[in-house]
Amino acid sequence: MMKQLRKEGFDIDRYRVRSLMRKLGLVVKRKKRFVLTTDSKHKQPVADNLLNRAFYPAAQNQVWITDITYIWTLQG
Repeated sequence: MMKQLRKEGFDIDRYRVRSLMRKLGLVVKRKKRFVLTTDSKHKQPVADNLLNRAFYPAAQNQVWITDITYIWTLQG
């Protein structure tokens, strides 16, 4: 909002904009950075399910798992 007001000729800084918005009850609606989706119909290989829902191994450090679903890459 501050950038737009400056383009329109107002000499204003972000703190003034913030206080005015607060007085008027305005809140910023942020644009989502990316949309999280699941692509189940791909032709890429899928890793085997070696754990097979056995979530309680007999000892420590026998099973390690992770989820990299939400790592941001330049490919999208």
